[in-house]
Amino acid sequence: MRVITEECISCGACVDSCPVNCIHEGTPYTIDPNECIDCGACDPTCPVNAIIEK
Repeated sequence: MRVITEECISCGACVDSCPVNCIHEGTPYTIDPNECIDCGACDPTCPVNAIIEK
């Protein structure tokens, strides 16, 4: 399961990379664990490495 940490700068770079649209806007952005397929597509798009595997 992936989560977005407090380091998130709410830039939205990760949103377009998600194939199931499970990343939701906020401060920080959040990943819905019920929708996430844990594919990792969002990881390399984050400019501050705020997406981690938990």
